[in-house]
Formats: sequence, structure tokens, C-alpha cells
Amino acid sequence: MKRRTFLKTTTLAAAAAFATPALVRASSDKTLRIGTITPGSHFWTQTMDRVGTSMADKSGGTFKTQIFPSGQLGNEATMIQQIQSGGLDMGFLTVAEFSNRLDDMAALFTPYLVQDVGRASKLLTGPTATGMLEQYKSLGMKGLGFGLGGMRHLISREPGLTSADLAGRKYRITPFAPLRDFYELMDVAPTPVPLPGLFDALANGQVDGADIDLELAWKLKLYDQAPNLTITSQMMFPVVAVVSGKYWAALDDAEKQMLSQAVSEQIDWLFAQYVEFEPKWLNDLQGTGMNVTTAEPGFFGDTISEWNAIWEPKAPSIAPLRAEAKALA
Repeated sequence: MKRRTFLKTTTLAAAAAFATPALVRASSDKTLRIGTITPGSHFWTQTMDRVGTSMADKSGGTFKTQIFPSGQLGNEATMIQQIQSGGLDMGFLTVAEFSNRLDDMAALFTPYLVQDVGRASKLLTGPTATGMLEQYKSLGMKGLGFGLGGMRHLISREPGLTSADLAGRKYRITPFAPLRDFYELMDVAPTPVPLPGLFDALANGQVDGADIDLELAWKLKLYDQAPNLTITSQMMFPVVAVVSGKYWAALDDAEKQMLSQAVSEQIDWLFAQYVEFEPKWLNDLQGTGMNVTTAEPGFFGDTISEWNAIWEPKAPSIAPLRAEAKALA
């Protein structure tokens, strides 16, 4: 089977992004400017709103926060470059995008590392994941904590009983190497489509299905065009809070502690939302009349072992994460 080789992403950002008037400020301004790709209604953006409220409370109003949701400042690659340059203070961004720069982040996408969001939240706050945050220093950032965006499942226009049934189909994925490898190993054509266009892409046959979480399957009404849902929970989908190294260095010790605590507390809130809402979203999707089936790891055949053979040598955190995951209740 032929597989394409994916090179690490080289970030190219328009210079205009750094000249955005909203990002210009005096050096004494304590405003914390945070970028996300999600809309205001999404739990990730709400988490950052709550960080801002917490920082204002903890500082007696000294710190103010300005949120730029829905990719207002560009895509994640652009925002990463802004954070590196100090043009943006903080981001709440997918680990997927960072895995294109830090191979070891692929460990957090190891197939069947955890079974549900409850265990995922424990693993992402455990010693191995916490230690992985140190790797963001190599990118000129301070990693403050990993959050979560639910477990991954499959939706499709046509049913599929095994991964062999998916061969030759086009599935929408988030474009990053570990996930592209996973689908190519099944002879599925991984097809990047912006989330706002996914409903239409399913409707017109541009894609046959999608690797998706329950939140987006429900909120984007994807069940109208992809009536088959296979509950696989094959991967978790983490997000990470990162602060510009320049911004972090300008804070005193008390301010660093304040920001770290605010982020930690609100990521705990985020975990709680997914633990509560994942079963509700599943019930809602079942209520639409979707054909909902549950698949065990065997659904993917040899894909998992083949993925491990590719990524275990490149992502050394896989082994300790597995050991921690086995110990979770």
C-alpha cells in the first residue's frame, strides 16, 4: 500500500496579522489577548472567557482579557506564529496543530489510549502529560495545561461494518500527520474540509464521512447528511493553553501563579462539561433517527498496530502514557 510522506508544517503568516489594530497596546497594559479557532458558543472559547473573569477577580481588576474567537486572527498556524513573536499573548489551540511541530505530541492521539472523556481528563492532567508541556519552550511558549475536545467517532453517508468497508472513501479529518497516517493505513482518503463547510461537503458528496466528536456532530446538524454514526472512541482530541514566552517573562512570580491557577481551574471546568454533555449529545443524536452502532478496536483491523509501528519510535511519551492509562479507574 502506497502512503504519502508528510513533512512538518512550515508556518507562513501574513505580516498584516501582526499589524491588526486590536493587537497594538502600550507596554504597561495588562490586557491578556487570547486567540481561539472556535466560536463564542463553544466550550473552548467559554473556557477562555472564564479565565479572563478569573484573572480580573484574582487581580482586583488589574488584568483584563480580550478574546479573539472563530479564528479572527487567522488559522492556528498563523496564531502560533503570532504567539511566538509576541504579537499575541495566549492561545487555546489544538494539540493537533502542534503535533506538526513536535512529534511527541502525537502520543496524545495514540489509538485507544483511553476509553472515555473521564479517563482522558485524568490522563491529560497526569505526570506524563504535565511533563510534555515543557516541550513548548522549544517553540518560544509556556505550556499551561491540556484540555479536551471529546472523543473521536465516525459519521458517514453510507454504513460501514468494518474498516475494510471504508476503503476508497473520502473522510474529512483535521489535517495533521498522526491522524492522516491512521486513515491512510485503512486506504481511506483523508480530506481536509473547514468545519463550516462540512455539512455541504457531505451533502454534495465531496466527502463520504468524517472523523468527528459528538459535540460537532450534533451542533452542526451533520446527522442530516451523514445518518450513520459509529461510536469508536478511537482517539481523544486534546487542546492546549499556551502563553507567549515574551508575555510570560514579563510577568512577576505572583502574576505567573495567578495565570497558571486560573487556567488550571477553568480547564477542570472544561473537563466537567464534556463528562456531563457527551452522553447527552449521544442521546440527542440517537433521537434524530441516526443509525448508531458501537465498534470495538477490532473494527480497525491492523491499522492500530501499523500506526503504533510508525509513531512509537517518534513519540517517546506513548509508553509512559499507556502505563498511566492502564492504572486509571
